[in-house]
Amino acid sequence: MFGFKKNEKPTLIIEAKDIMEIIKSDYDNDMAFTLIEFSYNEKKYVMGSCVLPANAEECKENISFIFQDRVFESFEEFQTAIIIDNKNILQLEKPLEILRAGIIDNEPMLKTPWGDKRLADKAVNK
Repeated sequence: MFGFKKNEKPTLIIEAKDIMEIIKSDYDNDMAFTLIEFSYNEKKYVMGSCVLPANAEECKENISFIFQDRVFESFEEFQTAIIIDNKNILQLEKPLEILRAGIIDNEPMLKTPWGDKRLADKAVNK
């Protein structure tokens, strides 16, 4: 009646290859990317990179890669191990829907719905 709408976070749709390129680029520059939660075919996943232990210096030697509950020490191993619907992440037919970014202790730490603006810049649904 009064035109009030519920504030819904916009959806970010992005190609998996673009996310992997950002994660790799950050790693090459001695930076951890972030942890993101995304949806693919109505299933939720968590992946990204972070510094372990959390208080360590941010450099390649301390960056680990996460997919679901698995931790990987090398980017190549990480990228190879991401299997969704029996396909490697780079072979997925549809883009991913980013739900949250910058997750620490199960809470998104960044204010935007997708966290990093670089994700939004590569969005399929601009």
